[in-house]
Amino acid sequence: MVAPAAPAALHLLTPGSPAYAMLKVGAVGGLFALRFALVRRNKEKQPEPEVAAAEPASRSPHPVSKKKKRRRR
Repeated sequence: MVAPAAPAALHLLTPGSPAYAMLKVGAVGGLFALRFALVRRNKEKQPEPEVAAAEPASRSPHPVSKKKKRRRR
């Protein structure tokens, strides 16, 4: 009587084999690394907008809640 072969023993890239797991982890890690690198590159390309030191903007009055507005009437 012959024992059935484990599915992972049939082929290297069968799900469940250590080689398949390592390739999958490497692919997912590669995607994260690529995304991280692209985001950093895009941040370096965009210059920071310079804030013009013009006249100070007038401050808006302090907001009053609807409940307090009704109470004041």
